[in-house]
Amino acid sequence: MTAQQRFDLVGVAREMRRLEIRVRAGGGAWSEWVEQVDGTPIWVDGADEVQLRAPFRPDGKLHFVVVSGKGRGAGDPVEDAREKAGSALLSTARSSAASAAAPKPKMIGRGAWGANREQGGCQPRGAPEYGAVRSAVIHHTVSANDYTKAEAAGIVLGICRFHVNGNGWNDIGYQALVDRFGRIYKGRAGGMRSAVVGAQAQGFNEETTAIASIGDNRGLKLRKKARAAVARYVAWKLGVHGIDPATTTELTSGGGSLSLYPAGTVITVSRVLGHRDLGSTECPGDSLYAQIKSIRKAVQKRALVSGPGAGPARPAKG
Repeated sequence: MTAQQRFDLVGVAREMRRLEIRVRAGGGAWSEWVEQVDGTPIWVDGADEVQLRAPFRPDGKLHFVVVSGKGRGAGDPVEDAREKAGSALLSTARSSAASAAAPKPKMIGRGAWGANREQGGCQPRGAPEYGAVRSAVIHHTVSANDYTKAEAAGIVLGICRFHVNGNGWNDIGYQALVDRFGRIYKGRAGGMRSAVVGAQAQGFNEETTAIASIGDNRGLKLRKKARAAVARYVAWKLGVHGIDPATTTELTSGGGSLSLYPAGTVITVSRVLGHRDLGSTECPGDSLYAQIKSIRKAVQKRALVSGPGAGPARPAKG
């Protein structure tokens, strides 16, 4: 399928099943096939044709995001477009408040990555909801691994626009993101110190928080700076909610087709875990998942609080 205009990010909105996407620009060579999983979009950094292949006909629509002037700064406008996915189908194949916490890390605010722009931004559809933070879930975005520092903020904005305008979510799914250079981005609005409910682990969204690696970590581990940034954020976030990261906790599943556990199931988990520990997914990729044990240890080392706190945090600016 040829798009109406050049695009930088693409995916089938609201499609949580696994499918493959490839793109090309100007009639050149096709890219390698890249998997879209968990409804996450694919960063392509400029293309005008796309093909899909899957063992089913997608019900959703292709959603394109154009990040204009992506090399000039985080606040550049983003445009969206949709086409029926079927027209591009190529083939059918097979806590209570903490009294002390680890230091708050430096974060890139929503305004800095473009969310607050009147045109081309990514404003939430409605007011945030609040739950409790009992564990931190680590994700990857299944995006490119070779983006530049200048492009990273545009990718965050593109992901947010896809989540809101494509998937129909209230806001970007994750509470925080980290790029491959070790920079942390504020994600879902509502207060970084608060237990904002996101879209990070179906069945457990009200009891967890999440940070997503901006990249594809199925075959590539987090670099040292990015891994350290994840540990810094998680140590601070758990500390804010009075959680000792060396303990375990119980979570109660709310169910859902993407959850590993039926509604009402009570499970005991670590305070730092991967998305696949809760959902039917490969996220956060084999390479990053293999690093979670070391990240968990780093979080425990950084933590300045102890005690099993698990109560909900009240809305607060953060």
